[in-house]
Amino acid sequence: MLLGLPEFELVSTETVEETCSLLSRSGAQAVVLAGGTDLLVKMKHRRTIPRRLINIKGIPNLNQIRHDERDGLRIGALTTIQAIEASSVIGKKFPAVKQAASVLGTSQIRNVGTIGGNLGNASPSAEFAPPLLTLGASVRCAGRGAERLIPIEEFFISPGKTALRQDELLTEVQVPNLPSGAQGIYLKHSLRKMDVAIASAALLIVFDGDVCAEARIALGAVGPVPFRAKKAEQTLNGRKLAGGPGEIELLEEVARVAAEESFPIDDFRGYAGYRRKLVAMLVGKGLERVIARTRA
Repeated sequence: MLLGLPEFELVSTETVEETCSLLSRSGAQAVVLAGGTDLLVKMKHRRTIPRRLINIKGIPNLNQIRHDERDGLRIGALTTIQAIEASSVIGKKFPAVKQAASVLGTSQIRNVGTIGGNLGNASPSAEFAPPLLTLGASVRCAGRGAERLIPIEEFFISPGKTALRQDELLTEVQVPNLPSGAQGIYLKHSLRKMDVAIASAALLIVFDGDVCAEARIALGAVGPVPFRAKKAEQTLNGRKLAGGPGEIELLEEVARVAAEESFPIDDFRGYAGYRRKLVAMLVGKGLERVIARTRA
């Protein structure tokens, strides 16, 4: 059944300051419109009925990708998924982010949807959340007369809810440069590549020779918010990964612990028990692939 949009007022802004002022004056009746790929679907199904949409697509300089060796990666909130997938610097230096972009929806969605919208929607299955969690990313948020930088681990509060205040606008994603010896990957399981993840996992392993100096494992779609699997990380930290006796058992243990840390629900995409098995499979596969790169 096709549903029409509820009535709303559309207002376009040209600056961040104007947007924040309008958000503050409008209160909870207003929401920001960027790509609209999530918002308009919610509105059609009456899951949200805002009275005012604030179109921010005309704000300049919020769709840029910048990188340098001192400050790391900066991705403007209006940067499209397609631009992220096509970025050579992201593909070379932050491959897990490119991998997330490449499996997010259809090509039509990727050409319209933005990274700010993907994160601001606060879906438990948000594609960019797990890799950004492993990368230690932060989001820059502008409010009336002030800015603040929120670590991505503190940004997601609950399904559909972020740490953004009513007068704040997410303007940029900041990603520090990877430490030496780091290898990362993002994997998801869905019925089709374009579908929302049933479960997803991102891994970043920092190698010191053949020792895991630091492990970062983040999971998506298996909890109310994307999160780091800290116990699984601790299981791997400091362990030697040289292919010797016991390595297979170690990787299986890490995958098992990660699955136990997840707390999915049953829904139309899959049962909770199935999702836990997927977590173990994804983490195990991710570990194998990351380790294989260091031995190539």
